[in-house]
Amino acid sequence: MRKIFAAVLCALLLAGCAAPAEEVSPPLETAGPAENVPPAEAAAVEYEAALSIPLEGLEPYEPLVSMEPAAAGLGVMGEVLCDETLPGGTRVVCYWRPDHTADPDAPGDQDARYEKHWAVHQGDKLLQFAAEYSGYEGDYGVRPFSNVLGQSGFCIEAPRGAAYTAYDYYVFDETGVPRLLMDCSNDVLERDVDGDGVTELIWNYHGGQFVTCAFLREGTVYQVEMMSLLADRLPFPSLLSGDLEHWGAEGLPVGILVGGWAVIDEPRYQTGIEGYLHLTADALELYVPAEQIPLEAWAGKRYTLMDGAPACQDIVYPEPEVPPAWTALGPAVPVPREWADQDLAGRNTAETWAGVEPSYLAMDMVSALDGWMVVSVNHGVGANADNYVYRTHDGGHTWQEAAKLEEAGRYPSAVGFFDNLHALVGIELYDGAPVFVTRDGGESWERAEFPEPVGADGWMATNVQCSRGAITLSLARGEPRREVRLVSRDWGETWEVEE
Repeated sequence: MRKIFAAVLCALLLAGCAAPAEEVSPPLETAGPAENVPPAEAAAVEYEAALSIPLEGLEPYEPLVSMEPAAAGLGVMGEVLCDETLPGGTRVVCYWRPDHTADPDAPGDQDARYEKHWAVHQGDKLLQFAAEYSGYEGDYGVRPFSNVLGQSGFCIEAPRGAAYTAYDYYVFDETGVPRLLMDCSNDVLERDVDGDGVTELIWNYHGGQFVTCAFLREGTVYQVEMMSLLADRLPFPSLLSGDLEHWGAEGLPVGILVGGWAVIDEPRYQTGIEGYLHLTADALELYVPAEQIPLEAWAGKRYTLMDGAPACQDIVYPEPEVPPAWTALGPAVPVPREWADQDLAGRNTAETWAGVEPSYLAMDMVSALDGWMVVSVNHGVGANADNYVYRTHDGGHTWQEAAKLEEAGRYPSAVGFFDNLHALVGIELYDGAPVFVTRDGGESWERAEFPEPVGADGWMATNVQCSRGAITLSLARGEPRREVRLVSRDWGETWEVEE
């Protein structure tokens, strides 16, 4: 039997624990590329504050100091990696130690292979103010800044990891010595976040899983990691993401997963709420579409099938580490109607999926009540399969067969359930590896038509995502492996190659 990909789903209920807030309607075009936002959809969305998290108990930021500033002669300077003169004439350099060597077997101080310094070049003297230890030799830089956290100075750029670039902001103290104001990383954004006329610093780590903002409060610098702060109030902290590139007047666009995650590690599309994080001097506020705010407590539901029967878990903070028991929701999922006429492996005697082991199963909830399921079973020899689509509209208590994917002769390779009406199922390499889409809740399906180069056979769907009404589909083929990404903005009716 093939591995069963059982997806466990949750429906996130946004809550009444937030204080009442003024209704806002931010324009969606600032949340992402304008072409990804259907105009009618953008005009219809209204946002409200779902959660306000007070910024209490924050400690003033204490910068890490790599070394105490020290004067030195030019003899300590080896190969120069960066040499920039700032407006006003200040010259900042980064250099290796003179005994630096890339040969690990060379005699001498082995630490010299990785040690470099930053300094202000003052004629025949150096004022060293920072030390670095790494094997990187390129992509070092210096630039000036002004009115960042109420001060002006210079920012140094330094690679400090395979996917980590540091941006350290320095200011001169009253004696002319550079002092670290703030250390940031990766895609730093300088922006007046709260409209007070002072520029804050925002940066991310690990692709937006951690987004930090440094701000000024009564002359003192503070920083807050916004995703962790929000995760403390949400049942699913690992499922948040931030996109600094599209930070607009409304705040930081974030995606909050409401469809759950898979128990068995099959990565694929999951349903999410798209909202904004807005940072004020006193609180972090989460804005989401108004229709996504029920008058319930913060909670979540996870769904799965146990021996063919739907079951769920209720997850409520503040004790997410305590796994609740699974609760059976209702009768087992009925087997396909056509099985009554098939004397194949006992299908004509089966009434439910209880005791029947499917070869593939994908399941998602797109709201607290509405969900999708694709169930596949082997049919005949080899990898031939029958694929059936099921729907629920009562939170998983009962399921109804919606359709059979008649032209899908093998197992799904990529599945996306986007909302109550729209879904996509890509099939393994078979008859051109077809991709089927529905726009009526699964009652009817049509085979997607792709432009070149995907028009030829052999391309197979490998991943699907949906954001702001745009479906992104990844396809691959052959050896050597080739990949292409397609985008549809009309729910799979037409596609174009993503450049």
